[in-house]
Amino acid sequence: LVLAVVLLCHRALSKCSRVLIEIESSEVDKYFASMDARQKNYRRLFRSCSELREIILAAYRGRNEVLRAALSLQAYEALQVGLEEIVTARRQQIKKGPSASTAPANTSSNNNASVTPQKTLREASLRAFLSNSWVQGFHDVEMQDDLIIPEMVANGQVYKNRTASYCGRKAIEELNEESLWIVDEYNRALDAPFDAYCEDQRQWAETVAVTDLEYKGDLAVKRLGHAHRMDILETAKLNTLRAEASLSRWDAVARMVASFWCSYEQEHCPKNWKLSKYPDRLHRRILFVPNRNFHSHQDAAYEGMLGERSKSCQVELEKEQEEYTDLMSRAKTGIVRYNPDTLTEENDAGYDSEHIYNNSHTDLETLTETVADSDDDSLPTGMDGIDMMDTNEDSGWTQVHSDDAKQTQPEQIEDASAWAKEFQWAYDEKSLQTFDVLLVSLVTVTEGELLLTTHSLYFHPTANPINNMTKEKVESTNIHDETQTMCWRLSKLTEVHGRRYMLRAQALELFFADAIELFINFNQGPAMRDRFFSRLRTCKVPMLNHRKSLNPRVVFKKSKVTELWRKRKISNFQYIMQLNIMAGRTFNDITQYPVFPWILADYTSQTLDLNNPRSYRDLAKPVGALNTNRLAQLIERYNNLDGFPDEEKFLYGSHYSSPGVVLHYLVRQEPFTTMAIGLQSGRFDCPDRLFFDMAGCWKSCLTSTSDVKELIPEFFTCPEIFLNTSNLPLGETQNKIKLGDVKLPPWANNSAYEFVRIHRLALESDYVSQHLNHWVDLIFGYKQRGDEAVAAYNLFHHLSYEGSVDLDRITDDVDRNATESHIQNFGQTPSQLIVKEPHPVRMTEEECWTPLCYKVSRLPELRCHTPRKQFGGGDNAEAGGAIISIHVLTETIVVIYSDLSIGTYKWSPTRSMNSPFFFKADKLRQLGSRSLSVSSTVACDFSPDTLTKSSKRNIEQMMKQKDLNKLAVGHSSFGVTLGGSVKESLSRRAAVGATRAIESTSANSSNMDAASLLLSCGYWDNTIKVHTVDGLRLKCSENGGHRGPINCLSIGDDGGLMITGGQDCTCRVWVVHDSDMAAALSSSKTSTTVEHTSASNVKEKERLLTCCHVLYGHEAPVSCIAFSSVLDIKLSGSVDGVIVAHSVRRAKFIRAIHVWDNNTDRDSNTTGNDSCSDYAEYKGQKVLQKGNSSSSCANRSFSRGRAAVRKLVLDNSGIFVAHLEDGMLQMFTINGVRLCTADAGEKLNAMDICPGGEMLVTGGENCHVVIRTLHDLAVRCVLDLSSHGPIRCISFTPPEMNPAPQFMYIGTDDGRLTVVDRDLQQTFEEEYVDGGLPMWRVHDGATEEKLSSNTWWTR
Repeated sequence: LVLAVVLLCHRALSKCSRVLIEIESSEVDKYFASMDARQKNYRRLFRSCSELREIILAAYRGRNEVLRAALSLQAYEALQVGLEEIVTARRQQIKKGPSASTAPANTSSNNNASVTPQKTLREASLRAFLSNSWVQGFHDVEMQDDLIIPEMVANGQVYKNRTASYCGRKAIEELNEESLWIVDEYNRALDAPFDAYCEDQRQWAETVAVTDLEYKGDLAVKRLGHAHRMDILETAKLNTLRAEASLSRWDAVARMVASFWCSYEQEHCPKNWKLSKYPDRLHRRILFVPNRNFHSHQDAAYEGMLGERSKSCQVELEKEQEEYTDLMSRAKTGIVRYNPDTLTEENDAGYDSEHIYNNSHTDLETLTETVADSDDDSLPTGMDGIDMMDTNEDSGWTQVHSDDAKQTQPEQIEDASAWAKEFQWAYDEKSLQTFDVLLVSLVTVTEGELLLTTHSLYFHPTANPINNMTKEKVESTNIHDETQTMCWRLSKLTEVHGRRYMLRAQALELFFADAIELFINFNQGPAMRDRFFSRLRTCKVPMLNHRKSLNPRVVFKKSKVTELWRKRKISNFQYIMQLNIMAGRTFNDITQYPVFPWILADYTSQTLDLNNPRSYRDLAKPVGALNTNRLAQLIERYNNLDGFPDEEKFLYGSHYSSPGVVLHYLVRQEPFTTMAIGLQSGRFDCPDRLFFDMAGCWKSCLTSTSDVKELIPEFFTCPEIFLNTSNLPLGETQNKIKLGDVKLPPWANNSAYEFVRIHRLALESDYVSQHLNHWVDLIFGYKQRGDEAVAAYNLFHHLSYEGSVDLDRITDDVDRNATESHIQNFGQTPSQLIVKEPHPVRMTEEECWTPLCYKVSRLPELRCHTPRKQFGGGDNAEAGGAIISIHVLTETIVVIYSDLSIGTYKWSPTRSMNSPFFFKADKLRQLGSRSLSVSSTVACDFSPDTLTKSSKRNIEQMMKQKDLNKLAVGHSSFGVTLGGSVKESLSRRAAVGATRAIESTSANSSNMDAASLLLSCGYWDNTIKVHTVDGLRLKCSENGGHRGPINCLSIGDDGGLMITGGQDCTCRVWVVHDSDMAAALSSSKTSTTVEHTSASNVKEKERLLTCCHVLYGHEAPVSCIAFSSVLDIKLSGSVDGVIVAHSVRRAKFIRAIHVWDNNTDRDSNTTGNDSCSDYAEYKGQKVLQKGNSSSSCANRSFSRGRAAVRKLVLDNSGIFVAHLEDGMLQMFTINGVRLCTADAGEKLNAMDICPGGEMLVTGGENCHVVIRTLHDLAVRCVLDLSSHGPIRCISFTPPEMNPAPQFMYIGTDDGRLTVVDRDLQQTFEEEYVDGGLPMWRVHDGATEEKLSSNTWWTR
């Protein structure tokens, strides 16, 4: 113990010595705040050292022998020297006596403290001890046998020839053993209570109660472990989804940067496609877009449910049906009896709040009137600053009902709309109200908040979307999916329709100008929907077709669409689609998908005769009543339903339209494939139940008691639904038939495209036109419900009818879920549009307008006329050159000659003297600008940097041939329109008041013709110029950002949109004289800001031309454009043989079609002749009467390589024809499928599709007008105009002039205008300039037959 004390004191003294040295060698402020603090700590340090020295001195004096034995010789000697000095100093002090210690101290006036000699001596002694070698040394240790031995301990060291003992080491060993024993004893003392506690716990754990707890704990651990493992799997799945989303996003960015260019698209061409969610203006969905997230669904293949397994499945299905029927019988407390008296026209106004909900009845008409009289002081701040009078014509719509504003206070609005601030708001945009809604789409339903402002709609989801098929939440990491906050500008809103959701009229469907459709269900009921609609009409919605009622019957009655159909101004397809839209059918809710009728009854014949009534289905009967034997069984079952109330009895347990029916037909195309798999719990349905045979499907509808389904619109528009283009594993039937494409009738020639074409012709046939009214009565009319429905055998389950059940009255959750499940899965009947009277019959063809060329059998009735008095032709012609463009207005024909003189002719379809029409020359003017720059529009100025090698070779070849006419000024350089705003107002007026449409149009026809605008391109300054037709006054000149000459332009049927194509390989979308449309399209993300040129100081509302979009995709100059405003599709061809398709209003690149690529053929065939003659010989005489060395076979060398695209025409059915520089005609679908090809035998200057017909009319250098059937490009009729020279342009009377007869106008090289009409009653004389005799020759596709003599026009 003495050794341990000495060793510890030695260590402490060594540390104190080092600290003292550090303090004395450092500045005062390094460690201390002041000198006093330094002195204070200094004294403490000396005091500690003194005490340690005294301890060592006491051990030295009392245990000297111990220290001598335990310390090494050197250490003991050093210690002894240090201690002896202290002892000696103390002895001397004692000898001197106390006088020395009491001597007066030296004082100084400069010192604050005095130091005694005694203190000074003690400090000096202590310093001497600290500087001793014993304190400063002996700090090392030695490791021996895991024992630490200090350096000063005696361990046999040799010092001055003396050897130390081992006593020190032994002491260290004993000390170590003692320490270990103490630690062990201490640990045992600590462990004893714990061991006792553990023993008690062990005994307690062996009891029964604890065993039960352990069992439950094990279960809990297992559950937690399983949950943890599932969390890990979900995390891995989420990481995988995020990775896929990242890759998808990266691919999207790559496409956004480079996919516009044809070379990239060709290398990265998508192999799989899906049906676009954006419909065209006729509400058709025929366009397919790339499916970037394609799934092959190989894991969803059906694994042969046959034999006993099939029987057990059938038993389970029957058991589920019985349980379901029992649940439905318990839900009858919510049934509402059908009362036909409530469906009168007088009660229709109450539909806006749904007449069956008496507790929330709100008449929207009354609400509007109340709004007009209200004075609301509780509107949000800033509402007073909104000028509603500029937006709405009705002053009654400029106010908001006070009850509406009280729903949400301004402070609440600001808090609720905080999430909407991530969007860029308009300067004067104000919040109005937030609504609790469901955003319904085809695939999912998303719950969220809908914020209505004065300019926009904002949607913020409050929960994950729910899959409509699986009813599961959809987890998504895509930042652009429906789970994100979205915004829609009200400046694009065009229509609002009332809708039902779950048979409750509390939803709206909004239609926007860029083809977006929103289906919104208001969770708070019909009253909130009406409040939203009332407030919406006070917002800035310039394009909205305002309706004061959401009632389908009122909307239908005011639309006059039936009158348009009766007078054949719209087709049967358009009429049925309009009825569906007005009756609440929509593409956004699969439970209310549009319904179309079965048309044909013959699916087995080799040929189909559309003139034979036996080929058609009886449209006066529902599908369930077509088979009398099956109907007898159903009637017997109906009579045996004794336990059901009268309002719950039904004839058909299934419905003609339901989600299962839609997915049954569309299973081969996404997104319906994934939806069908979800409906069948993750796999395809049994192969025998899939849609694989058209004839078998019709047979099932005739014989099965549970199959009464009708068709869907895609049967008339979309051939791809019959094709298994994605090679889906549809399985194999019990008859070993492997399913792929749908088996089509023999008369379709195994072609889905031919089937759809014939099916569409059947829908528009005379038989269907005369009997379609009966089917309308069954589906939308007075035979839908009540006694008439019973008499017509048209009675379905009561839960499929509107107003039959009030879900709010059903309190039991099980019953309510069963009722909702039935409504969602077993079909819903459309809203009843006609309550009492039968639907009228359509007028016959003889009573109405028909296209000029629509039947091959009617082509011999065509007559041609060349009026004598014209501005062009002859030696004394006022206009020089050929007619290069013809534009037909209401009472005026605008003719443009090659010398750029503009001639107008007064024209009327009424008979005049000896002519079937009135025709008189009016005015001839020169175009305001001096000349169009032909030299700047040809291909001599192409930039080598912008062209591919193939394009350069093609252009060099064209320059060698000196064919400067390809891009020269022609028919595609001019266009005439009234402008978008005028055209839209006329169409709306015609739709609302169809009975007076023609009369009102005729009354203002002169004014409209005078207000028409002439648009032209090809100028030396690379601009588009706008002139008035009346006077040719220059109104506007813009280039739209084109970098170089503008080669061509095309104006849509709506008159408001124009597309231009330039030598800079781009196309531009222009809005013509429609400020509202310009604002709507320019506000989109894809719009391109183009700085104003000469009209920069003109107000936006006065701008005639506004460039909204720039469309990329070409690598060579654009040579031609075809644009259909109905399809919202633009096609542009370039000199390198590439056709690029864009969506116009959304400015989206769709696809690039390479005309030289044969891999796009699906049902391709080639017609025509490749021989030297352009047409087959007729009785040894060729049709060509004048030789033309430039077009003869000997001098013609057509390149079958990358020929330039010369002409494009696009039909509203989605078919387009391309004419190439090598003379070939190629027909495609807008989905890029080549249908057929034909050799035109010449270079065509004019090509057009007869409006409303199935004919392609062409004219070119061979002086012939050729009429071909569009579906096969076969020649059917030829008009020889050799006496007038090559054909330069062809134009038709627009269909808007119905019921005036249609005419065809032909412009020829000699400057003469030839008019073609159809006349069955009288032959009129014709005047010719040069005595030439035009002649029609009718073809059957291969041979010619000369018409009878009365088809020749003689002088």
